Amino acid sequence: MRSLRVSIVLMLTVLLAGGLFSCRDDGIDPDPSVRLAFSADSLLFDTVFTTVGSATRSFKVYNDHRERIRISSVALAGGSESYFRMNVDGRSGTVVEDVEIDGNDSIFVFVEVTVDPVEQNLPLTIVDSIEFNINQNIQHVNLVAWGQDAHFIHPNYVDPNGVEYHRITQDTEWASDLPYVVYGLAVVDPGVTLRITQGANIHFHNNASLIFLGGSSLKVEGSSDEPVRIQGDRLEPFYQNQPGQWGRIWLTATSKDHEIDHAIIKNGTVGLHVDSIGSHTDPTVQIRNSIIKNMSLAGLFAQGSHVTGENLAITNCGEFAMLLTLGGSYDFRHITLANYYRDIRNTPSLLFNNYYEDVDGNIQVRPFEHIYFGNSIVYGNNHEEVFFDLYEGTEAEFTFDHCLIRTQMDTDTPSFINTLVNQDPEFYDTQLHDFRLTEESPAIGAGNPDVAIEVPYDLYGADRTQRPDIGAVQYVPFEEED
Repeated sequence: MRSLRVSIVLMLTVLLAGGLFSCRDDGIDPDPSVRLAFSADSLLFDTVFTTVGSATRSFKVYNDHRERIRISSVALAGGSESYFRMNVDGRSGTVVEDVEIDGNDSIFVFVEVTVDPVEQNLPLTIVDSIEFNINQNIQHVNLVAWGQDAHFIHPNYVDPNGVEYHRITQDTEWASDLPYVVYGLAVVDPGVTLRITQGANIHFHNNASLIFLGGSSLKVEGSSDEPVRIQGDRLEPFYQNQPGQWGRIWLTATSKDHEIDHAIIKNGTVGLHVDSIGSHTDPTVQIRNSIIKNMSLAGLFAQGSHVTGENLAITNCGEFAMLLTLGGSYDFRHITLANYYRDIRNTPSLLFNNYYEDVDGNIQVRPFEHIYFGNSIVYGNNHEEVFFDLYEGTEAEFTFDHCLIRTQMDTDTPSFINTLVNQDPEFYDTQLHDFRLTEESPAIGAGNPDVAIEVPYDLYGADRTQRPDIGAVQYVPFEEED
């Protein structure tokens, strides 16, 4: 009997111990009143192009209780048909089961969206939710995205060197019916014209560029009401003013007769890269009524070229607003170069250069044929915003006529005509890219009337002939909320 009692005690002890360890291993709170907490009740994705995808959004799921909990399932309500994809604590799928969270701990949920083409030009609202089932309680986090169909410009050609690009072989028009999204390189063949009409929206994927070969031409035909917009393909708020999202528009050597009117070019590496002249009589490029802003390197980079510009604003670029190298011919009237880039900048807004070193180590000098700035602003947050990098012993003739500039140069020379030096132009808000003049600006009424008559309306269509202000934008009284 003693041995039987001992055996029973041992069995009870083992069972009890097993039960204790079993409870400790489980330790899951089964209370039906348990609720999850979330860092956000909705995830919003701004406009994302069809098939391009979006930035990844995330939120945290909290267990505010002392005991561990088990979420029976985390599921996309749209199932396999959902436009969204999710990753729950490192596990991907439309449904993730048995997700445990320790007491007073949390996990991350990451969500991404891709929108399929819908053949319409209006933003499309995509709605779904993530459903959490814990102890038979259902909770949701809402998902909302806006998608839009687009023309996609993909590589369609491989050259003999193995370089892939999209080749434009005949005169082509990009219109405003749908946005255009460029992947990689888009190259315009010699003799071909690419025309971009008013209201068109051109978007470049990461590192994408538009290149014009010798003899080809770009015609940008925007209007004051419907400018052509050229930028990256990420439209979420985080990317609104992020430079370096795409490459450049490169007008290569001997391309010609480029005209850009009413364009907004932003958030790339170089806005316009203009190479050697393609015509000895006509400008390589004429740019009017346009804005280039937020480039990581330069707004306008010209090499031995012939460029004219009026009502042009180039603002907040990482190194140079305007980089004019290897000589050339340049004429700018009523332009604003304003560089208040958010990072430290050790370069001037406007730089002139007239030489380079060739492959044999020899210095080649390329003279400037013409440099004229009339009724223009060159200003920024550096003490020196105008610099001439000229080869030793060479000179460059130039004229700043009724301009406002920030410089340490000697301006008491015939090259500076009625020029305001180191006087703050009093822009409205440099960090918000608002370079309208305020009523305290010394640029008001300080322009040359003869230059103003040649460019009678400002960047936004205001008449400047009665009181010519310096810069691309005429001062017009406005309410602060505007």
